[in-house]
Amino acid sequence: MIVSRWTKYGLRTVALVYLTILLVIPVGLIFWRSFEPGLGQFWEWITTPAAISALQLSLIIVAIVVPLNVVFGVLTALALARGRFRGKGLMQAVVDLPFAVSPVVAGVALIALWGSQGWFGGIESLGFRVIFGVPGMVLATLFVTLPFVVREVEPVLHEIGTEQEEAAATLGASAWQTFWRITLPAIRWGLTYGVVLTIARSLGEYGAVTMVSSNMPGVSQTLTLLVHSRYTDDYNEYGAYAAATLLMMVAIAALVIMTLIERRSRGRVVDAGALMAPEAIVEASLPHDEAVDHTDDERPVGEKR
Repeated sequence: MIVSRWTKYGLRTVALVYLTILLVIPVGLIFWRSFEPGLGQFWEWITTPAAISALQLSLIIVAIVVPLNVVFGVLTALALARGRFRGKGLMQAVVDLPFAVSPVVAGVALIALWGSQGWFGGIESLGFRVIFGVPGMVLATLFVTLPFVVREVEPVLHEIGTEQEEAAATLGASAWQTFWRITLPAIRWGLTYGVVLTIARSLGEYGAVTMVSSNMPGVSQTLTLLVHSRYTDDYNEYGAYAAATLLMMVAIAALVIMTLIERRSRGRVVDAGALMAPEAIVEASLPHDEAVDHTDDERPVGEKR
């Protein structure tokens, strides 16, 4: 569609005004209110024992959730992209379920399942507390972040196809060698992008976490819960702004990383198989002593070894 210059400028103006009203002004206001009392006061608010503990707990949850999402997300993506089985459509819908279900509903479901009166509530008699503890917060975060790795890796697997993997298997490469040297390098950009999205969502999750957390400072209070607690319970407006700014700084860092990854991965996912000749990729997946000798292919026709 061909549009005039004024139409282009008009569309850009509308987009910029829309983003400014919804994003730039609110975020800028929070930064301004955070630093209004001074940099020293801001530093004091983000270095309190409650703030440090909340940041540590948020990072601990991220450190647990991300590896689990990577492992099970890649396995699920492989099953959906490479497998043919009954119920595949249902499995696709289940993966997308966290996008449709409210996180609060997920928190209530976890309470019904792992609470003291839930199906698995008897586990508390063994001294292992799930709800109102860190395990419950990890489960809630896993629920809301489940689709990100799957939905970033699965399209890449469809794009690269199975030709190189089948060639490697034909030449004797094991399943692990095929995955490690052919599949994983091809999906690394999509996987990294999914990891960054998982980190950002894990840090900012509130709805599901607040249902399964006791919100006790130093025990089960994340940065998002600290912001809410300071603003509504302690009436510490500037302290809440400071905690929100700290959370935004971490989120902005994740956004910068995500943008850099997107720029580097643009075009690489589609051309992942074109970076090397198919024969070279296959040979790279084989043990050194099983590599195919192409010396004869380079000899003139009729010349003997």
